[in-house]
Amino acid sequence: MAEILETQHPIDEPVYTVDELAKQLEVHPSTVRRLFIDQEGVIRLGHGRLRSKKQYFGLRIPASVARRVFKEMRVA
Repeated sequence: MAEILETQHPIDEPVYTVDELAKQLEVHPSTVRRLFIDQEGVIRLGHGRLRSKKQYFGLRIPASVARRVFKEMRVA
């Protein structure tokens, strides 16, 4: 019989806003937004319609995505 491994459900994982991560990293929120906007696993809230030539949506960044991105950025 195969053993079933339980993984952490995404809803149980801490999720950060752009401002929260920017404060922790001591960088500008736009830097965090640029780092995470196209990362797999990031949650986009809002809509993609254009208003005044800008798209309005918020980002929520799961802790596992933040760890992955930071790990990839580390200098060997």
